[in-house]
Amino acid sequence: MIRRNRRRTTPGKRADEDERSPLVGNTPRPPDPPVEGHVVVLGRSGCHLCDDVLALCSRVAVERPDLLPDPVVVVDVDEDPQVKARWGDHVPVTFVDGVLIAYWFLDRDTLVSALEDGPTPVPVVP
Repeated sequence: MIRRNRRRTTPGKRADEDERSPLVGNTPRPPDPPVEGHVVVLGRSGCHLCDDVLALCSRVAVERPDLLPDPVVVVDVDEDPQVKARWGDHVPVTFVDGVLIAYWFLDRDTLVSALEDGPTPVPVVP
């Protein structure tokens, strides 16, 4: 099951406020996904790569409901100018437990490994 969601903010915070530092060490920190969820996919309508990632997530949810019991949260990057500016050229962007695990392409092994063993962050996109 796939759940579509709009941007959600922390109570008491404006959508454009970020309470964390934009740098982690010397590496720029990508913005967190705009919504919470076990698996969050940033994508856009009409994107075949996005469709491929969502289909993969659906197959894994059916095959391994223990790993993916909650619906995948899908965020349309074109609905928010800041999200579009940051992630629009890299969709689909997949997060597990708030950690970026893939952009553009996602294979089954990477997704299952992130769900079983915990996510391993990928290098920050340019």
